[in-house]
Amino acid sequence: MASESTAADGSNTAAITSPKNVPNFSHVPWPVRPRDGINYDFVATLYLIGSALALSFYLLETKILDPLLVENDVDATTTTGESDSTTGTEENGEEGSNAWKEFASGMQGMYFIFAPFVPCLLWSFVVRYFWLKETKKISLDKKDN
Repeated sequence: MASESTAADGSNTAAITSPKNVPNFSHVPWPVRPRDGINYDFVATLYLIGSALALSFYLLETKILDPLLVENDVDATTTTGESDSTTGTEENGEEGSNAWKEFASGMQGMYFIFAPFVPCLLWSFVVRYFWLKETKKISLDKKDN
């Protein structure tokens, strides 16, 4: 009867504070200790989305936009030669090319914004492992009872 407690209104709160219902993370090191009430599947999913954005922006910059950022001397001489005998439609094409180059230069380094999601994703997988391990143990204990 020592584990039972009585609230101020006289009700018994032993079922609420039972150690079998509450996960015990005291054996887990504090940097990766799960907190009660947090769904770490959701946390890991969000960090996965952020990491995917970082990877996609990195691939966009290095594979697709990189040729727009690199100025070739051959391209520079051919465009100046064409600009002497340009018509109105070719000038619009040149403006479109400049717009893409401006977009490419604006997207440079965009993946750095999302780069912190990658180590956080690794951290969330470790925390999720301990969280799943303890919650699975509790659910097995509930099935036994």
